[in-house]
Amino acid sequence: MLVSAAPLLHAEMPDDRVVFREGKKKRIHVAKCKRYQRKDPTTFTKMTYGEAKKLSKKLDFCSKCPVLRKGEVMPESWVNPPPERETIQTHPFVPPANGPVVSMGSDGRLVYKPYSSKGDRVLDWSYVGYKQSEVPLPEVPVKITLSAPGDPGTADGVMRYPKGPDSSQVIQEALNTVGAMPADEKGSRGAVLLKKGVWFIYSTIKVPSGVVLRGEGDTEQGTVIIGKGSAGGRGGSKAGVMIVVGAGTQVNHLEEKGAVWIEDVYVPSSSKSLTVADASQFKPGDMVSVKKMVNQRWIDDFGMGVRLRHIRAGLDGLQKKPWVPERYQFSHIREVTAVEGNTLTFDMPLPQSFDAKHGGGKVYKVDASGLSTHSGAESLLVKSDYDTTAKDESKGSIFKNYWSGIVVSAARDSWVRDCTVKHISFTAVHIQSDSMYVTVRDCKYLEPIGVKRGGHRYAFCIAGGTGHLVYRCYAEDSRHCFAGGAGNMGPYAFVKCESVRGGQSEPHHRWGTGFLYDNVETHDGRIAVINRGDSGTGHGWAAANCMIWNSNATGIIVFDPETEGENNFAIGYTGPKREEYDTTGIYYSNTRSGYWGTEREGKFFGLVLSGNGHIESPDKPVEPGSLFIQQLYDRIGKEQAMKVLK
Repeated sequence: MLVSAAPLLHAEMPDDRVVFREGKKKRIHVAKCKRYQRKDPTTFTKMTYGEAKKLSKKLDFCSKCPVLRKGEVMPESWVNPPPERETIQTHPFVPPANGPVVSMGSDGRLVYKPYSSKGDRVLDWSYVGYKQSEVPLPEVPVKITLSAPGDPGTADGVMRYPKGPDSSQVIQEALNTVGAMPADEKGSRGAVLLKKGVWFIYSTIKVPSGVVLRGEGDTEQGTVIIGKGSAGGRGGSKAGVMIVVGAGTQVNHLEEKGAVWIEDVYVPSSSKSLTVADASQFKPGDMVSVKKMVNQRWIDDFGMGVRLRHIRAGLDGLQKKPWVPERYQFSHIREVTAVEGNTLTFDMPLPQSFDAKHGGGKVYKVDASGLSTHSGAESLLVKSDYDTTAKDESKGSIFKNYWSGIVVSAARDSWVRDCTVKHISFTAVHIQSDSMYVTVRDCKYLEPIGVKRGGHRYAFCIAGGTGHLVYRCYAEDSRHCFAGGAGNMGPYAFVKCESVRGGQSEPHHRWGTGFLYDNVETHDGRIAVINRGDSGTGHGWAAANCMIWNSNATGIIVFDPETEGENNFAIGYTGPKREEYDTTGIYYSNTRSGYWGTEREGKFFGLVLSGNGHIESPDKPVEPGSLFIQQLYDRIGKEQAMKVLK
């Protein structure tokens, strides 16, 4: 239901409303305008709307300003208002009737029980990581050794680190030289060893296919790389990445025109096989996209359509963006391992269901030969320079530091290990799109610099690709410690990771599937796989078929998506019993999704685990201690798995 409103902005905006004008431009902004928030506030003049009208009749609000415009109507709320925080009801916990969905069998192997009538079941996450975690990370032989310049540099004004000799070119030339060498049977070409000492770089270092950039330790006594090339920008700059691992070319989807449709009326979550109309074009070894095609019914069934504008409603509601089908078609890159008739089998399970009534899906060949392989960064202390006088005063605060420490881009079977990253604005290790089977292990995110608000401080971030493992990593002072981005198609696993003084670990927004949080300790924050509803511009459902296993946080929140084939799971709790339990997560989730007083309302049980998703054993751990490790034992054997994990 919509309520009419006056069509003209000028009739609604009071003269005493504060607005901002940039220089002599013809447009003005309100404080909530995203365009205004992205810029340096010192370049704007603050005034009232009445004063602005007197300056020029041609002044008007920019297109990003959350204000009512000509012809628009104000959205009215469709949902129940949230209760007062202190009145949140505590419900008794009742174990789910269909549990346990995964448990230890009498033979020492896992037993899986479908959680839906259509055969959907918990994912097998053991396929993630370098070479799908079937072999240990390789010890690549050194081909070129470089000695640190030994020049401590000179003071650089208000910057944290001195201005030293630029080693960017000599390091890059050595990497390129090794990158031109022939690869061995495993795909490795060799390592460039940076001897211990201090190295200054002023431009991004790119590690080519088959090459490893290695140091002699990630402490101050080891190999220290100081990045001084970032010009800075709002909140810490998106202008700089210190090291890129891989830097291959993206997966080529040009053969989509030859796609064949999936014949199955329903493909359950966690399937490795499906039937297509005609499999004659496929053979084992082909790389394909298994694409989930969604329609408007799928969006509406999830409440991600116009409903997003009617949760907070008003001017805030006008800024929300309902999901549209053409932006939510999900590609799962897989290798074909078998073809039997018209049935295709893939190398990894699919992290969500394919339902004909919601759009079904199709399969087509892709070219992944341009991906870099067997690239890595090892045993480095990576530090960004920054302005020591800058303060966190607004989103426009400028710290002149790098945005990311290490980025893995368009890389397959690659890794980052034993690296510590300091003073970064965004992320220590950022795994980007078109990457496959990446392992990040034994890395740290320390002393981040910059604002601590939206879009910053994602300590370890999986933002694309598939099959990634983040193992035994540590973060401090982050907002989203172990995070995923929009439209990420797993499986992915964060295993035995820890954070302090952190915020919420989560798939952050817009349908991330197949995340595992296994033995994750976030002492000061929460772990959430939820519907973020009208957060941001309409983040909506952030997570589906995600598992939180034997973890410890101040709050663990799971919500169940509104289709039979998807759920989210929280099983086991390893933290201490508490006198009081945090209701922040359940309050946020119910409020932003508009679930209060409905059958979808997530319940608070007076325990750490809460929500309307699948919850088992909310007050003690379960067996096996680690789901990922036991799944790996089952698939490749305990002896080999221990070699991989040591």
